[in-house]
Amino acid sequence: MKHITSSIQRSSRLLRSPLRMSCKPVHCAAMYLRRLPHLGLLLALAAAAVPGQTVTFEERNLAAGSGSATPQFASAYDGSLYVSWTESAANHAATLLISRFDRGNDAWLPPVQIATGTNWFVNWADTPTIAAGLRGKVAAVWSVNNPDDDHGYHAVYATSEDHGQTWSAPAPLSTESHATEFVEVAPLINGQWLAIWLDGRDRAGHHGAGNMQLRSRLLGSDEPDTLIDARVCDCCSISALVLPNGAVLAAYRDRSDDEIRDIAYARYSRGEWTTTTAPATDGWHIAGCPVNGPKLSRRGAHVAVSWFTGEGDDPRVMTARSNNIGNSWNFVSRVDDPSASATRGAVSSAVTRDGSQWTTWVETNGSIALRRVNRDNELGPIHHLPNHAAAGGRAGGVPRMTLLDNRSDAPARLIIARTVPGSGDTPGRVTTHIASIAPDTDATLDDCGCGPSEAETRGHALRGRIEGIMADRNALLVAHEEIPGVMRAMTMMFQVDPRVIPLVKAEQNITARMERREDGKWWLFNIRLLNTVK
Repeated sequence: MKHITSSIQRSSRLLRSPLRMSCKPVHCAAMYLRRLPHLGLLLALAAAAVPGQTVTFEERNLAAGSGSATPQFASAYDGSLYVSWTESAANHAATLLISRFDRGNDAWLPPVQIATGTNWFVNWADTPTIAAGLRGKVAAVWSVNNPDDDHGYHAVYATSEDHGQTWSAPAPLSTESHATEFVEVAPLINGQWLAIWLDGRDRAGHHGAGNMQLRSRLLGSDEPDTLIDARVCDCCSISALVLPNGAVLAAYRDRSDDEIRDIAYARYSRGEWTTTTAPATDGWHIAGCPVNGPKLSRRGAHVAVSWFTGEGDDPRVMTARSNNIGNSWNFVSRVDDPSASATRGAVSSAVTRDGSQWTTWVETNGSIALRRVNRDNELGPIHHLPNHAAAGGRAGGVPRMTLLDNRSDAPARLIIARTVPGSGDTPGRVTTHIASIAPDTDATLDDCGCGPSEAETRGHALRGRIEGIMADRNALLVAHEEIPGVMRAMTMMFQVDPRVIPLVKAEQNITARMERREDGKWWLFNIRLLNTVK
C-alpha cells in the first residue's frame, strides 16, 4: 500500500471545548483571514460572467428546536434525502436527530432521535455527520470526550436499516485510536461503510508536536486502520463521494514541511488508496489551520470540487470540474466576487444534470452566497439567501447544500441547511431553504456515469427489450441482441441507477451502454427509450 505523504507540524490545536459549541479555533488563522485584502483575480482559467438562471428561495422549516445547530445532509441514490442536527439541553446533554424528506408532501418528516449523551464533544466545525445507502440504510457518526486520563475526543458510530427509525448501539469508529476527528463516511456499493478521518494517534506523548494523519477503515471490520496520508492539516473537514464505478474519491487539506496547505485528493478502489490528480496547486503558505475544508459533488461522471484559499493575501473560493470522475480536471475558476464582500469560505457544492456546478460560501458580512458555473465555464450571477444573514464562524456554523431534485420537466431544486444565529438570550436554530432553478433538459433517463464523449464510447453498446423490472434490486431484466466479441444474445439482469426504475416499463425497447463495474456486476447506463408502453 503506497502511502500518500505530505507534511505537518501542528502549530496550534482547534476544537478542544466541551459541548457548549464554543471551541477554540485557531485564532491566529481566523484573525489573519479577516485582514486579507483583495489583490486581484488569479485563476488557472479565467471564467466569463454571463446572465444566469433565475433562482428563487423558499424556507422549508424543520422541527428543530431552539439551540439546534450543526446541520448535515445525506442523499441516497434511490432519492432518499436526510438531514441531521444536534440540540443541547441545560444539563449539557446533547442529542443527535435525523429527519427524512417526504417527497409526497414536499416537507420534512418529524425528527427521530439517533442518540443522546452528556459526554459528547460537539463543535461548529467538527460536527456529527450522516451518510445514506440504498434501501433505507443510514449511518451516523458523532464524538465523545475521552476519559479524564486521556485528552481530546474520539468518534463513535451507529447504523440504521429502516430510514433512521431505529439505531444500533454506538460503537467506536476505531479500536486503535482515541483521537478520531472530522469523520466522513462513504456508502460503498457492496453495502459496507467506508469511514475516513483525521487521526491524532501520532500526537500522543508528543505534547501536540506529532503529526495529524488521514486514515480510513470499513466500519465494523476486523481489518486494521489504513494510513492514507501521514501528515495533513489539523482541523479542516474532509469530503468524499462514491463514483459511478464504485470507487471513492476523497479531498482533504494537506500540509507540507514548509507549511503549504493545499487540497489533496486520494482514490479508494478494491481496498487500496492511491494518489490522484489535483485540479490546482494554490501554494498557500499559512502557519495556522484555516478551518476550511473542500467539498466534492457529482452528477454522473461530472465531478465538481469547491475549496477556499488565501494564497497571496487574497481570500477566494475556487471551483474545478472533471468530466471523467476525477481522472483529470479542467475549468478551474474563481466564483466569489473580489470587488464585493470578502469570503470566509465554508464552501458547499452540488452538480445539476446539465453539467452545471453550484457553490455556496459564507461572506465576511455573514451572508450566504450561491453561484453557478455552467458546463462551458461561464459564471452566472451571485445570489444571496434573502433576509437571513448568517454570522460566520461558530454562531452560523457551516452551511450545507445538496441537490433536492432535478427532473427534466421541472425546476431543479437545491436545498441549503444552515444555522440561524440567535440574539441576546435567544439561541439559534437550524432551518433549510429550497433554491429553485429554471428547468433544463436531458435526453437520457439516467446519470450515465461518464462524460459527454465517454457516454458514447465507454463500455459496450446494447440494444434490447425490457422483460422485467426488479425494483428491490435496482435492476432490469433485459433481452438483448448479440454484442459481437463480448456475449451472445440472451436475457440477463443489469444493475441501473435507482432513479431509472420508476421511469421505465416492461416491453419497452431500449438502447444503452453496458459495462462491468467494481462490484463485479453488469450495469446499464446512458439508457434511451425507443418506444413507449401505456
